[in-house]
Amino acid sequence: MKASKNVSKELARDFLALGSIPFFILVLARIWILNDQSYFFQFVISGVLFLILTYAFKNNLYSGLGFIMLFFTVIYYNDLRFSVLGSLVYVGLIYSLVYLKYEKIILGFLFGALSTGIGYYAVKLIF
Repeated sequence: MKASKNVSKELARDFLALGSIPFFILVLARIWILNDQSYFFQFVISGVLFLILTYAFKNNLYSGLGFIMLFFTVIYYNDLRFSVLGSLVYVGLIYSLVYLKYEKIILGFLFGALSTGIGYYAVKLIF
């Protein structure tokens, strides 16, 4: 029984890594390689704004960064299969946050959504 609980916790932590700053940087590096400035700056503006909000209000980092990455990658790839897979992984991330008893998950999501909207429209105005 204890071994299965350890596996569950490890799997939950693996899902959390998908909403972490190092993973966000990896995604950002991949986008930089695409040479699409507007797409790159959507991520940068949204990510920086979200990190400012996160540290100012001490909300959940993982749920917001995960949402930013999900939103922009789904728009970029515009593929139903990827959208479903990405959404399922994001649901797994949220479930993992609940399972591991993290706090302020909804606030993190809301700040992520707000940052995503601002980043998306700010870049539309600039480019």
